[in-house]
Amino acid sequence: MSRFYWMILAICISADSWSEDQAQQLLVAVAQGREQTVQHLLAQGADANTKTAAGRPVLVVAAFNGNSRTLRALLGAGATPDQVDQAGNTALMDASAFGHVDVVSLLILAGADVNLKNSAGVSALQRATLGKHHAVIARLQEAGAVDETEEEGEEGEGEGEKKKEGDGG
Repeated sequence: MSRFYWMILAICISADSWSEDQAQQLLVAVAQGREQTVQHLLAQGADANTKTAAGRPVLVVAAFNGNSRTLRALLGAGATPDQVDQAGNTALMDASAFGHVDVVSLLILAGADVNLKNSAGVSALQRATLGKHHAVIARLQEAGAVDETEEEGEEGEGEGEKKKEGDGG
């Protein structure tokens, strides 16, 4: 019985090491845009929702790099579109910030929330606007993204006009 226990323990430890090694290999392959390696690792059971030691999801890394094929492989393997990094940024926010319209489109089709905000309160639309990525801005707006700062400004103007009308009566 003791020998059997040790064999099972050794197998479990080996499996954990393999899983960690596989996750590291996936991180490197995604960062380098090696789509075939990513697909191979995912087919062998690598987790599409793997994160770096700093908590950055591989999907966010792929979006940051603008690698639509790697991103497509991760999404196809079950990556969650709205994963966030340590700053609250999603893959959609990073793709928007860098003008990767094809990646933005893939993420929207995968169900990414176009109105999420990061820890600083900034949305994908605001990041695309800061970068002056007009094609991304248009795609986000088509998908229902709204710039709440504009809406707040419009509401404020309307309230000011109502107050002026009320003051004059």
